[in-house]
Order: sequence, then C-alpha cells, then structure tokens
Amino acid sequence: MILEEFITRSNGASSQEEVFALFQEALRDLGYDSVVYSLLTDHPSIGRKAGHGVMGNYPTDWMDYYMAKGYFAKDPIPKHAFTTQAAYTWEHVVETCSISSRQKRLMFEAQEARLLSGAAVAIYGPNFEVAGVGIASSAGGVKPSRDILSVIRALSHQFHFAYSQFDLPRGLPARQVYLTPREREVLSFSAEGKSIPVIAAILSVSVGVVKFHLQNIYTKLDVSSRQTAVVKAIRLGLIVPSLVRPL
Repeated sequence: MILEEFITRSNGASSQEEVFALFQEALRDLGYDSVVYSLLTDHPSIGRKAGHGVMGNYPTDWMDYYMAKGYFAKDPIPKHAFTTQAAYTWEHVVETCSISSRQKRLMFEAQEARLLSGAAVAIYGPNFEVAGVGIASSAGGVKPSRDILSVIRALSHQFHFAYSQFDLPRGLPARQVYLTPREREVLSFSAEGKSIPVIAAILSVSVGVVKFHLQNIYTKLDVSSRQTAVVKAIRLGLIVPSLVRPL
C-alpha cells in the first residue's frame, strides 16, 4: 500500500480498529508484521493517559512478560524517542547509545520473542505530548534504507492522527494551557528541586524575573505553589523531566 492510499483510506476509516488494520497492511508491505503503539506521555488533547501497548499485535506472552518485568521504564527504545524526530532502528540504539547490561538483556529477550529488525518512531503533539510506534519482523532480515525509514515515519504520523480522531470527544475543553519556552525552563528546573536563586543563576536573569515567570505559570495552571505547578505540568505533559535525560 503506497503512502497516499494509506492516507486516503485511514482518513475514511470508521473505527480505530480499522485504522490499525490499515496500518498493519501498510507495514507488512515493508516487511514488518509486528507493531505496537504507545503513548509515552499523557495526552490531555485526547483525554488519554500515558501507557504502553495502547494498540498492537506483539506476541501476548512477550507483552505480559515485558509489563511484569517493568521493562517499559528501562527500555532504551522509547527513551531514545525523546532525542530525535526521525525514525530509527533498534540496532542503531544498541550500537550507538550507551545502554546498560540490563537493557542489552532486554533487547536480547525481544529477539528471542521473534521481534527482529526492529524500528521505532516518535510522534510529537501539542503541549509536549509524545507517542511512539515500535515495529518488528518475526522473520528478520529487514534492512530499511533512509528513504524507507522516512516512509515509516510518515505512515506512523498519519496513523496517530487518524487513530486519535476517534478520541477527540473525550478530550479536554477547547482551552489548552500553553507555556512559553522560558516558562517551561523555569518549571523544569523547579521539578529538579532547584531553588529560585539557582534557577536565576542558570538562566542568567534576576530572581525577580524568575518570580515573574512563576506567577505567570501559576495563573495559567490555576495553582498557587511551585510544587503544585510541577505536578500539574507533568500530568498535562507540559514538561517531562524524568524522560529527557540522556541514556
């Protein structure tokens, strides 16, 4: 299935299940027969919480084992999503990123579960929402070119868009919270436990400027303290301090 056909058919789908079936069909044409779709952060725009395996056809025994082991918090593949907008292979992460022996073991176990020649795509949305698509081949031997990875990225973005449209009625009201880049910096440093004077020094501004930004943040989030602002911002996906660290 070519990209244009997938866009047309997924836009006209009558259910999320139909969108996913079309996505599977398009990926099979590229050599991938396994796919999992996850929300790496909360998605207030569609009323969904973060979660692994929102939709997918990975082997059930592997998914049960993966969740029982708490692997989602350790998996280097979704963590790498926060470092790039390009589609990437699992092999690239293993070979170029500094991953632990436990993470290497996870990747080996995935191969034993017949999840081979894996690739992944990060999908960025409003208010720092991030979703992810992981794909693999049970037969292996898939070596995607740079162009094919771009096709996979385009397919994944269209899938996410078409799939999410069915969740819009459950989303938040039209008013969305928007934080400026500087406000997100102030709040992210606050989430790390840094004091107002330290934040001011890091940003090379005065303490008064930091307090000014905090007051704007409080107003936008309808809170009265830094701690509450941090908790609410993380819940809304406005900042993701625990996931943006290097591997």
